[in-house]
Amino acid sequence: MATELLIVLIVLGVLVFTGLTLLIVFSIINAVYKKFVINHSEAIKELKTINGNYKFNKLPNHDLKHSYDNENMFDDISCEDYLIYQLVFLKPKIYKCLEATKENRERKEKYDQEVKEKCSLEHFDTNELPRNRRRLIKTERKVFNQTLKTPVTQYSIHVRLILTKINGERRTSKSDLFDERDIRNLLYRMNKKDGKFYLDQEIWNSICRVERGKVTNKMRFAVYDRDGWRCRKCGRKTNDLEVDHIYPIAKGGKTTFDNLQTLCHRCNVKKGANIEY
Repeated sequence: MATELLIVLIVLGVLVFTGLTLLIVFSIINAVYKKFVINHSEAIKELKTINGNYKFNKLPNHDLKHSYDNENMFDDISCEDYLIYQLVFLKPKIYKCLEATKENRERKEKYDQEVKEKCSLEHFDTNELPRNRRRLIKTERKVFNQTLKTPVTQYSIHVRLILTKINGERRTSKSDLFDERDIRNLLYRMNKKDGKFYLDQEIWNSICRVERGKVTNKMRFAVYDRDGWRCRKCGRKTNDLEVDHIYPIAKGGKTTFDNLQTLCHRCNVKKGANIEY
């Protein structure tokens, strides 16, 4: 039994050694071919010259991610709602990104055309070529593609919303991708305003939903605790306590600790969207 085990171990060792040896050999061969095409490919040399003449805009990443510990809020708020809310603050930066993307597209068209006209693969500045022409051509194409400039020509924003437990443990998530057309459409709708208020009701509703959703369970319990677990209007201790925005969201109120109060359901319904009642 011991002899058989020893033989198996020896065979496995030989196979591993052989595999590693082959891997090293292929790595060396690939490196040799790569070095050759970098030094002698006419197309790659010309491409590097063209690359030096084109500068593309680098775009910052504005993908969005947010966590909710309240399932009702998570279900009520869509990825589009959250994007709209953030666009209120990101609008100037997003406009710059859209303009930069447009410039990249226009520049990329000229770049692609020049590359097509001036770069011809399978032409080298020496007649002393490596033996394996198939590997040579494959390597040249791979290096050529890696050398091509690939600027951002289509702008997009990915939004991901996560539902967690109150302790932060992840439960589920949802996400959506908004392309340039979606973003421009939202910005166009958001530009229709009367003072601080948006004329597009759906835009305004989205902003209100996200603002309301900023009341986390942790914040809710902190408000209850601050108010002694009593309705601040009628003074009752009940099982139907709710968090109310003193200055209503519908009138531009924000979700800040000092703008929140504890009301029972009856008093909250009576107050509605009023500042006082």
